[in-house]
Amino acid sequence: MTDMPARRRRSTAPPFQDPEADAFDLWLRESLRDAFDEVAAEPVPEDLLRLIEEDRAERERLRRKRRGGRSD
Repeated sequence: MTDMPARRRRSTAPPFQDPEADAFDLWLRESLRDAFDEVAAEPVPEDLLRLIEEDRAERERLRRKRRGGRSD
């Protein structure tokens, strides 16, 4: 055996793979890509980017306030 704990040892046997499950996974992956790739490639709207940046700034302000730093 090895000195490595059992939870960290890797099995040398490949995991069981069901060919039907693999075919389904492939079909699902390709179907989702066909349905959503075009939408996912669209640019993020400016209003949403602004909201994200405002939230990020507010979270940073609150973190600083909790640490006793400046709150501006």
